[in-house]
Amino acid sequence: MKWLPGLVLGLWSLAVAAEQPIPVELEQLPERHPIVREIVFKGNEITQRKVLAREMRIEVGDPADPIHIKDSRQAIQNLGLFKQVIVEQTPTDGGVVLIFTVVEKWYLLPYPRLDYNSDREFAFGFKLDWSNVSGLNHQLEALVSRQQNAEKDRGDATEFEFDYFAPYAWDTAVDFGASASHDITPIEEDNAAGETISYKEDYSRFSVLALRRLTPGHGSQGWRIGGGLLWQNETLRGPEAPEENGMATAAVLQGRFERLDDRLYSSAGWLFGWRVELAAEDIASHYDYIDLRLNYFRSIPLWDVPHQTLRILFDVGSYHGGPRDFDAYGLGGGSNLRGFDKDEFEGDAFWRLSLEVQRPLFGYKPVRGLVVMDMGRTYDDFDRFTFSDTQIDAGIGLRWRIQTFVNLTLELGYAWPLTRGGSEPFFGKL
Repeated sequence: MKWLPGLVLGLWSLAVAAEQPIPVELEQLPERHPIVREIVFKGNEITQRKVLAREMRIEVGDPADPIHIKDSRQAIQNLGLFKQVIVEQTPTDGGVVLIFTVVEKWYLLPYPRLDYNSDREFAFGFKLDWSNVSGLNHQLEALVSRQQNAEKDRGDATEFEFDYFAPYAWDTAVDFGASASHDITPIEEDNAAGETISYKEDYSRFSVLALRRLTPGHGSQGWRIGGGLLWQNETLRGPEAPEENGMATAAVLQGRFERLDDRLYSSAGWLFGWRVELAAEDIASHYDYIDLRLNYFRSIPLWDVPHQTLRILFDVGSYHGGPRDFDAYGLGGGSNLRGFDKDEFEGDAFWRLSLEVQRPLFGYKPVRGLVVMDMGRTYDDFDRFTFSDTQIDAGIGLRWRIQTFVNLTLELGYAWPLTRGGSEPFFGKL
């Protein structure tokens, strides 16, 4: 029975162990933040407080979570109205006060227009850019000018334009826009008999559009969907004028998604948009047509170098119906295929892809070196889509971001077609 004491001792040890509570792994306590007791805005001498407040990702009574504070600062910066946005926390009874200090840009820019662009079009006149009307982030543009045309059969055009855009119109979640334009252009061309004829073209457009914001709590980011009306009319004057196309009134449907951060000298994120125009003959129109368009933009930071980005721009469109002898789209020139003449390729359908790499030069953030590649093609009809005969160019240049004014970037460069010889400069305002 020598084994009996050992057995008793073993059983006793097991009993004691059974009585010991099994340790339970406790969940980590959430990080505690002081409560936001007040939000203060400083430096907004023109911009109204409600414009800033509706961009906030944090409210009075919320914990002062650094992530939400950072997101709020970025959302205010995304308005594009400020050269700088600084946020501070100061302690107060029962929490903290958040202080957002902004440095406003110049919002009113009236100037004589004296332009010459890479498409060899010279223009002079007067333009007004007002970027923060009444401190509500509304935008107004007005233009009166005389402009040369790159197309040989079109003479100097007289242009009148007016655009107004009101985000959060009437303190609602609706963005409202209205625009009007009228161009008078002398034309000299050969008719079917080979005779040279001269006449004047009056072309007028008027549109109204309302977009509803569908992403609550994200200010200027997220989805916007809506529609409106577009009226356009062509009148040809002169005894030799051919038959005019007349007018069309189109219903417009449009959508847009934006998730794009403004980083002062570059951007990061993406946006996507679509637009449909639809007109029916005999419903306030002399002809019917449908115009379908998609666009995509992406800006990708590269290799953790500040403001070094890859920009991707893609557009596609298809136009059906419409008036006689009309090409809806043109490719070529400083705004798309930079190595070719303006509107060198025309048709009722198109696609265009541009890749741009930009990087600050010599550590100076406002000026960036630029390497570009553009490609695209037009078609008589989208049913004839093919990648054969795609036009491609490559180029280098400079971009200068001027922070004193809202959304002002100047571009200068040179591009070379890869599908033929030659070269073209490109420059102008983005």
